[in-house]
Amino acid sequence: MEKTRNIYGIEIKCCCASCEHKTIDYEGIRQCKLMGLKVQHKFKCSKWQISCGMSKAGSGLGVVRHILTKEIVIE
Repeated sequence: MEKTRNIYGIEIKCCCASCEHKTIDYEGIRQCKLMGLKVQHKFKCSKWQISCGMSKAGSGLGVVRHILTKEIVIE
């Protein structure tokens, strides 16, 4: 699997899971906004672009929230 690094030096896998163009519906099905296809998390097309969240990973500006309650766990 192809990998790249963001501006903070964090290694990011180039796949649908880290792409700016992914969407996930209420049933948990992943789709590509550009191609309009249902795709697997490991899928990578030629239009892959690093997501906003992945580009900020390692900056220290984010928080970690509990998946169910959305309360901040780590600042």
